[in-house]
Amino acid sequence: MRARTNGPGAVLGPGLLAAAATVLAVELVHAVAARCGFPGGRRGGEPDVVLVLGHPSRRDGTLHPVQRWRTEIAVRSSSSALLVFSGYAPARGRSEAAVMAEHARRVLGVAPGRLRREEAATSTWDNIAFTLDDLAAGSRIAIASSPVHALRARRYLRRLRPDLAARLVPADDYRPGERWGWKAATVLYDGARSLRLRVGPATAETSEVAGRGEAGAPQG
Repeated sequence: MRARTNGPGAVLGPGLLAAAATVLAVELVHAVAARCGFPGGRRGGEPDVVLVLGHPSRRDGTLHPVQRWRTEIAVRSSSSALLVFSGYAPARGRSEAAVMAEHARRVLGVAPGRLRREEAATSTWDNIAFTLDDLAAGSRIAIASSPVHALRARRYLRRLRPDLAARLVPADDYRPGERWGWKAATVLYDGARSLRLRVGPATAETSEVAGRGEAGAPQG
């Protein structure tokens, strides 16, 4: 007598496999990204300057979960580095940089003297371009965001200042299973962005500036 092949189990099994494959694929993409984009070689040791990429705050101006994650990455990446928070101020309210810096100081206990803000950047390209002087002050530079987003920023730094890109070191940005939902969103966003650039060629900076770049997507 043949075993029944229809029923909940027949659907549940493949569904679980597909879900597991998706989780692993997203984790793999971020794990690989965390190890790429270091022109000077993937050196160890703590950075002395960490650039924290901006993300829009909540509608009420409070800390967004992605901002919290990026700030945590920056703080755990070094116990003494200068933390440079980059992100613009909307027409009303505090800048992205100010919101993240406040979280670092009040909640994570970072000394005010280690905090610096850049409050004009409206895209990842701007995050890099507007903080070059701060980055130049460091001998070891890290970029704090989700691994996939940080990789894109490292590539921008290499285009703008290859000499500074040679000083890049890894941030403590990849931990298995951490913020998986935001990791998945970042993979989808960067994948869609790459496809858009292939279909309609544009420079990295102009494609980001149009419509605030990653502002509408949960970067990280």
